[in-house]
Amino acid sequence: MISQLFILAPNGHTIVHKDYRGEVSKEASETFLRKIVEKTETSPIFTVDGVNYICVRKNGLFFLATSVYNVSPAFVIELLTQLTKVCKDYIGVLSEESLRKNFTLVYELVDEILDFGYAQCASTAELQAFVFNEPAAVSNPAQGRLPSFKSTPKTMSSKAVHKPISLRDAGSGKNEIFVDVIDRISATFNANGQVRTFSIDGSIQMKSYLSGSPELHLALNDELVIQGMGRSSGYGMIELDNVNFHECVQLDKFEQEKMLVLEPPHGEFVLMNFHVGSLRHEGQIPFRISPTLSPISDYKQELRLQVHAEFADKFHGANVKVQFTVPKSSSGCSVELAPQAKGQTWEFDDGSKTVTWLIRKFVGGTVQHISCKFVTQGANDNVRKEMGPISMSFEIPMYNVSQLQVQHLKIVERNKSYNPHRWVRCLTHAESYVCRV
Repeated sequence: MISQLFILAPNGHTIVHKDYRGEVSKEASETFLRKIVEKTETSPIFTVDGVNYICVRKNGLFFLATSVYNVSPAFVIELLTQLTKVCKDYIGVLSEESLRKNFTLVYELVDEILDFGYAQCASTAELQAFVFNEPAAVSNPAQGRLPSFKSTPKTMSSKAVHKPISLRDAGSGKNEIFVDVIDRISATFNANGQVRTFSIDGSIQMKSYLSGSPELHLALNDELVIQGMGRSSGYGMIELDNVNFHECVQLDKFEQEKMLVLEPPHGEFVLMNFHVGSLRHEGQIPFRISPTLSPISDYKQELRLQVHAEFADKFHGANVKVQFTVPKSSSGCSVELAPQAKGQTWEFDDGSKTVTWLIRKFVGGTVQHISCKFVTQGANDNVRKEMGPISMSFEIPMYNVSQLQVQHLKIVERNKSYNPHRWVRCLTHAESYVCRV
């Protein structure tokens, strides 16, 4: 059992505090924060004066449990992680503001999940029968504003997924389910643009607001091949190296029909994780970086970067950021963007010698350029060795490199009037995208 539960804001202030057994001092959160600030403890699990501290950090918030007993750390970590998911399901957005505005609802959830330090129930669906407080809407435009949606058959704002369960049920009057196919790319390239390493760690995430417990049939690509399942790969096949599924998935029809059958739990969960360990074909590279380092004089160097978007022009990269460092010995740095470069900015941090290039919207099939000139303190033949690699981060909405697709999503329900809304989208973003100079 656990002795105390805290939910702490990023600045350390206490938002929620429950003392279940009176065994640990109320200053336990201060002890925890002091260890974090002083960086004497970097592990999420540590012990001070006989008190065990176990923490999960989510969106800058600290979900902390203390105990004087030898509890299972993995169990408490899982419990705290599930608490973050339940809070997000019930209040819509997990942030300091939303927790403070809904602290009564959060306390009600915590009281149902834990009793005298013992875990009782941490399921979003099962808690609905015992939770009666209504969530308060958050007015933060960056995250929590609840927009008014027009009744359109095909589109809905991506912020819709952040509405709390009860507001959704009462305000929209309809059942909805959201499915996201997300690709996270890790890749390294040499100075000639050749791929050295490449992998995709992806997932299918689902957020269900369906009434009752209907059965779902989710069909993936017919050409899907998973290593070790006996089917040989070939031209046009979608190859995955490893997959794992949520416990609610029935796999009877998966091998033959690529069909996932499930009764989804309420709220947000990961339906499927998948991994691709190597580059299958060159078309999987979304961006290519071509660096050219050349001397202008004995004491001046120029780095020219050319970034080419390899995907079709109907897609675009959003929030694209390119970063690189110039030699520590350099003094001064000037950057030039290409003429007519719209929606692009750059900044230079002299302390870390880092250049950051921001591109708000990078349309597919186009090329963007940047030139960086810097002065070294002496004639240096090892400038290339002193320069750090070029890193890139980006998001490409409605595009996935793995080509894994949801072909159709069928909700089996005997009642013909039961017509829920289905929203399916995909996203590719960079986990680690690095090019060596």
